[in-house]
Amino acid sequence: MSSYLAFRYIEQEGMDFYEGLCHENIPLPNSELFTYVRTADDIDVAIQKVFDSLKGEKLGICLSGGMDSAILASYMRGCDAYTFRFLGGEYQKEELARAEYYAKYYNLKLHYVDINWETVEKCLEPVVREKNAPVHSIEPQLYQAALQAKQDGVTRLIVGESSDLIFGGMDQLLSKDWSVEDFQKRYTFLNPSCVLKESVDMSYLYERYRQGDRIDFLHFMDDVFSRESSSSYYNAFKAADMPYTDPYALLRMSEPLDLNRVRNGESKYLIRELMQKKYPEIPVPDKVPMPRPVDEYFKNWSGPKRPEFRRDIDMAQFTGNQKWQMYCLEYFLNMYEPLKIGYTTGVYDLFHIGHLNLLRKAKAQCDYLIVGVSTDELVSYKHKQAVIPFEERKEIVGSIKYVDEVVTQENMNKMEAWEKYHFNVMFVGDDWKGTDKWNKIETDLNAVGAEVVYFPYTKGTSSTLINETLHKLRKEK
Repeated sequence: MSSYLAFRYIEQEGMDFYEGLCHENIPLPNSELFTYVRTADDIDVAIQKVFDSLKGEKLGICLSGGMDSAILASYMRGCDAYTFRFLGGEYQKEELARAEYYAKYYNLKLHYVDINWETVEKCLEPVVREKNAPVHSIEPQLYQAALQAKQDGVTRLIVGESSDLIFGGMDQLLSKDWSVEDFQKRYTFLNPSCVLKESVDMSYLYERYRQGDRIDFLHFMDDVFSRESSSSYYNAFKAADMPYTDPYALLRMSEPLDLNRVRNGESKYLIRELMQKKYPEIPVPDKVPMPRPVDEYFKNWSGPKRPEFRRDIDMAQFTGNQKWQMYCLEYFLNMYEPLKIGYTTGVYDLFHIGHLNLLRKAKAQCDYLIVGVSTDELVSYKHKQAVIPFEERKEIVGSIKYVDEVVTQENMNKMEAWEKYHFNVMFVGDDWKGTDKWNKIETDLNAVGAEVVYFPYTKGTSSTLINETLHKLRKEK
């Protein structure tokens, strides 16, 4: 879990989540197969050789608004192009417009791959099962593109994934000579200790590349980042049974990367030069990552529920990509080790041993217990009045160690509650058992895979009895 959160992949071979589930990272390329390039023209010649070797295949390309796929499009006249269109085309319109321009410029048949949260959810399980581990947020959309291309008869997809790493596109990571500690803070995608109850210190991986008080960040990126990034494409296309080629993957610069040029605004300077030759009529676009609206997807997400995660996570401090990692890790764990979520509700006025007994019994029968506390308005609707105000009752219940999450109960609609919390079991007092109302609730909950468990109330104790006793004592005084 710590490795996935920190690096977005499982760094250690043979380290797996469950017995029999072996994750697979893409093998590092054989250096004997590298073609070394010094100029933009060298890159042009080398890429053309790759396409010459693919004659006879029906090619398609994952075409974005960036330079890398735009350049590859120039070798693919008449081929199919697949461009991601997010949220009905409202997300990153300028990126979409550039991809459309490139397709038209080189006469590619453009297909849109429409992506929203529903399509991401649909494509998530196949890529997770293929990897036997949680995945990168681009993998579901890559999988969807591959399936769409297969339906069109494409036999091989072309991607431009490796260019950033090889030609100096990671300008933020190349921006200075880093200390080990500073690079670790900058590169770590999500610090496991911030979200896991029990985390593993992942600094050992950075220590491998220590040189005095500095880090050999170029070799770190060649080894660690390249495997993380390329494994995402490898897994998504493997899950879809779609062969693919990245023409940049076996290219290497024959001269050391000119960090001064990169740090002075010329990231990927050789690729920029080739882009200008391929599209002389337009300015070279800024480098942009493959789009995915994860911030939009997770803007209202309350965070993970499983017991492996901390309960005090401040979700406001995390980016959409970081939230994706928590979400996907929990999704993966739920696939192979399902979490039993319990739900119960009540007024919890004048909290007493009966309340505590019910919560203790409920927690003993589930992994994660959600407790709904009735609002003052709901209590009054039942022709009662709570002695303790709602916010105080809610705080008291939330402080009980058996309660994992306390929520507001504004109405008595249990199916509406299930839609919100997706609990597996609901706990309720046995005085309701066999009533018409709860027979109907049981039937409705059973239909969505949830059950109702009835608990006997603690005899001789209730909030009403305590309140009546207090009232009597006050009158006697």
